[in-house]
Amino acid sequence: MALRYALLGLLAKNEATGYELTQQFKETVIHFWTAHHTQIYRELLKMEEEGLTHSKTVQQSDYPDKKIYTITDKGFAQLLEWMLNKPVNVPKLKDDLLLRVSMFHFIPTERAIDFLEKSKEHHQMGLMMTKKWQEENFPKGTYGENELGEYLTSEFGIRYMESWLSWCNWAIKVLKKKGES
Repeated sequence: MALRYALLGLLAKNEATGYELTQQFKETVIHFWTAHHTQIYRELLKMEEEGLTHSKTVQQSDYPDKKIYTITDKGFAQLLEWMLNKPVNVPKLKDDLLLRVSMFHFIPTERAIDFLEKSKEHHQMGLMMTKKWQEENFPKGTYGENELGEYLTSEFGIRYMESWLSWCNWAIKVLKKKGES
């Protein structure tokens, strides 16, 4: 259900096609939420049926026609209702990597260390990409009026990646110490 509000939030800033929303999604919320383009298009159709968005079709000669979506007043009201009145609950952590780590006792220590080293590579790449994106979009920590949320969440993404990398280093030390005994 949160995908709906992510899309409404993006549309509250600017009208966009499904493709543009998918790209914006990848750039602005990837560090804390994921969605496949098929999920995005399916949700756009539902939101239009419910009157939360409106679309207009633009004819194109060299490409398939495209739909440009805008948020309706009803959609904006629902977005604000969700933001202001949905209770803040204990966050749910669903992490495939941590689930695998929880079963390290089934595999040799060296394989567990290899897994964490590979995870570090991926998180380091994510950290570099998020930092680069943040520097390009918010030079010296400056952001526009409609960009505060993106700035705050991109900083969270950076700190999350740094925390994961620090935890991996700690876990590798624990595993190496275990291997010595």
